Amino acid sequence: MKGISWKSAMVAGVLLLAACTATPTKPGDGTPSVVYDKPAGEVQKAAVDALVANGFVVSKSTADYIEGARPHKVGLVVGSGGESAGVWLSSIGGAKTSVKVSTAKSFAGMAGQKNWDKEIIAEMDKGVGPHE
Repeated sequence: MKGISWKSAMVAGVLLLAACTATPTKPGDGTPSVVYDKPAGEVQKAAVDALVANGFVVSKSTADYIEGARPHKVGLVVGSGGESAGVWLSSIGGAKTSVKVSTAKSFAGMAGQKNWDKEIIAEMDKGVGPHE
């Protein structure tokens, strides 16, 4: 039986990397957040809807954190997709909710990936109204 060719090994390696996504990390305290004049439950639903509208598959959704990943588009080379995004929610008194968004890019296909933070916030604005 012949051994595996270097081309086959390379293709297998690229496909393995393409399956990996990076985990978003919560932005630090110095990172500005946006504030919605809405209760956390409404903002949480808008965050889920915003991820889905931007092509993310939601994998985790709790009262204070939503996470999703965009599927990779693979052709001759790994293309766009593979990004993951996290949305952190904090109730800040009354009916106000603070939101921080972070997009993480995977190693494979990084050249074709983008930061989705602004698009997610813009879509949330459509769902619950403009942020402060």
